[in-house]
Amino acid sequence: MFKNPFVVLGVSENATQAEVREAYEKLRDEYRLAIHVEGDEGKKAAKKLSELEEAYRAAMEKLSSAGEVKGLYDHVASLLRSKKYDEAQSALDKVSDRGAEWHYYQSAVYHGKGWYYEAKAQLEMAIGMDPENQKYKDTMERMKNHDSSSYGDEGASSDAAKNAGPRRSYDTYEDMESRTRRATAGDCCTTLICADCCCECMGGDLIRCC
Repeated sequence: MFKNPFVVLGVSENATQAEVREAYEKLRDEYRLAIHVEGDEGKKAAKKLSELEEAYRAAMEKLSSAGEVKGLYDHVASLLRSKKYDEAQSALDKVSDRGAEWHYYQSAVYHGKGWYYEAKAQLEMAIGMDPENQKYKDTMERMKNHDSSSYGDEGASSDAAKNAGPRRSYDTYEDMESRTRRATAGDCCTTLICADCCCECMGGDLIRCC
């Protein structure tokens, strides 16, 4: 049965590598002394020692991987600040474990390229994976308010962009609807009169009163 390596070691999943190593060494020394005891106690200690070794390797690998991913995201954030969106995308493409933070930075890349619908969709995925993350929620709120600095210090905003005033982050359905001219009663009358003129030119009469 799979056991959480951090539980076996008796440390938090947020522990540092140094804390994991310290806990491992302490338990290892205890089990090594106990394995020399005859009977069930010695056998139990030997089994515990085996579990401890496996847990230590798994925990250190997980922490190492998490550190590498964090370093990569720091690199992506730096590229975004420099507006190197294609390079940032290439860096993100190398990540296989695409969790909430990955989608957050993918949203930032899309936003920087001006792909606002795609940026919003990626940010919604990040929030869906980590709904309690305040950074994601604040970013979504700024995006909805059409703030050009949607990604704060981690995004690609500049002093020039800030001084230029707010930029529309994405079009709402209301925006699209307002840009679509609706037909009025006057439009209908104009259309009928034009049709009547065409009919009269051809010997017909669509509207007899005129």
